[in-house]
Amino acid sequence: MVARLRVVRRRKRNEPFGTVWPHRAARRMVTVNRVFTAVPEQVGRARHFAREVVGEEHARSYEVELVVSELAGNAVRHGGQGAGREFEVSMAVGGGAIIVAVRDGGLTGTPRAGTCDTESDSGRGLALVETVARRWGFHRDPAGTVVWAELDSVPSPPS
Repeated sequence: MVARLRVVRRRKRNEPFGTVWPHRAARRMVTVNRVFTAVPEQVGRARHFAREVVGEEHARSYEVELVVSELAGNAVRHGGQGAGREFEVSMAVGGGAIIVAVRDGGLTGTPRAGTCDTESDSGRGLALVETVARRWGFHRDPAGTVVWAELDSVPSPPS
């Protein structure tokens, strides 16, 4: 399921993305964000940031790192990269959920989950995100595109 959220008010400069999400407002969540230069080498730093925010011992740390890695990789690939280009990772933790959002400067294209084709070198990222997240979606504003994913704090028992 892909959910689209509309922006209920404009985000002020240096304000975390989570403060404009209606489904975040009803929960007590701590939000942290960090800006990275839009180059492939910074995707690993974004993963490290995610690990610091949730803690290595958290039951969902691996999934959170996977989501950040995929969203940050897409931000670099599709939002533009190089000197002067950035992507921002915002994480909100609490209220039984972890929300990850990545903003890039891209204003075109529609983020969508592809198929997990084993022969393909790319295109599986959002399908992986869809697999581990409760829900995910995106929104755009004049600054670019924000792709977000919401995970339960506690993993679901195996079925």
